[in-house]
Amino acid sequence: MEPMVPPKVGELAGRVGARAQTRVEAYLRDLTRLVNLDSGTFNVPLVNQVGCELAVMLERGGWRVERYPATGFGDHLVATLPGDGRRRVMLLGHFDTVYPAGTAATRPLAVREGRVYGPGVLDMKGGLVLGIHAVELLAGFPDLARPDLVFVLNSDEEVGSPTSRQLIEETARAADAVYVLEPGREPGGVLATRKGVGMYSVTVHGRAAHAGAAPQDGRSAVLELAYKTVHWHQLNDFEKGTTVNVTVVRGGTRRNVVPKLAMAEIDVRVPSHEEATRVDQAIREIAARSWVPDTRAEVSGGLNRPPMQKLDGTHSLLRLAEAIVQAMGLEFAELASGGGSDGNFTALIGVPTLDGLGPIGRGAHSSAEYIDLESLPTRLTLLALLIALAPPRSE
Repeated sequence: MEPMVPPKVGELAGRVGARAQTRVEAYLRDLTRLVNLDSGTFNVPLVNQVGCELAVMLERGGWRVERYPATGFGDHLVATLPGDGRRRVMLLGHFDTVYPAGTAATRPLAVREGRVYGPGVLDMKGGLVLGIHAVELLAGFPDLARPDLVFVLNSDEEVGSPTSRQLIEETARAADAVYVLEPGREPGGVLATRKGVGMYSVTVHGRAAHAGAAPQDGRSAVLELAYKTVHWHQLNDFEKGTTVNVTVVRGGTRRNVVPKLAMAEIDVRVPSHEEATRVDQAIREIAARSWVPDTRAEVSGGLNRPPMQKLDGTHSLLRLAEAIVQAMGLEFAELASGGGSDGNFTALIGVPTLDGLGPIGRGAHSSAEYIDLESLPTRLTLLALLIALAPPRSE
């Protein structure tokens, strides 16, 4: 049975959108508090300071916040807010960034020509604040039933979520829908699929020798790695969307020494679980094969994030998102991404997931990172109505 799109979605979009316009100033105040604090992934005290600020913002709206310590990383946060008891929606985002300590002091939040700049403003402190304000926005409409809500905010996403993945998956299992607050790309766009991401490291062992006097006694690890690199690149299938790239290479010690060691890092992006299996097996088979006699290779790593693929319930959420976007007078766009997010995990365990629901912007992980100020009311409205109108997963 397909979920019914509420007939008054147009009227709701108008009412909620008008109220969203009035929240921009408060949104920017909260965003400034977060962006002007550094939270590079491995700086645990600074990450926890931002976590404390987020907890205060959440508790202001009635959320109950629990902290989950993580070895080597800041505490993860799980916030809950009761609703109608019939549906459960999970919001998901991270508060670690890629920037070193001191960045916020040199580049604090700034608003210029309709854009909001600052480290982590797009990826993804702007999305976290959007989630908080979308729920507060709904509180002003008592005629809109709100589902039970859980908000997972993790501190290690930028390095693959090694300590938060289990928490994310366990929390998501009870949800009817997951909304990931990673950056948006278009005012009417939502993201439904992401590629799986693989990260491999390979070390090739050879035999050192004098490159001029006795090169025949050596076994070049660099040459062996070159053969392997050619074969790894032949795994690319651009029509399917599979990419395999040797991106970092190191080898050798001196000009006149046959290199004993060579190392490579491989970036893999795959659109499906079948492609993930094919590529992983092939990478390891190529690593195990030797073109230069008496060399060997060691492989570590693998698929860090599984592909985020659409489920039956995802189609229902997409139809709802399209109805809301069109009611706002925008063009709907279903997007895909070659990058991964924590939404890859929730989709893998069978929970309908929409991603890219944060504010619109560009330049993540760079000094030019910004969000489009004009996009905020629209994105607030879209997220608020996706929350309020989310169907139970069984429908």
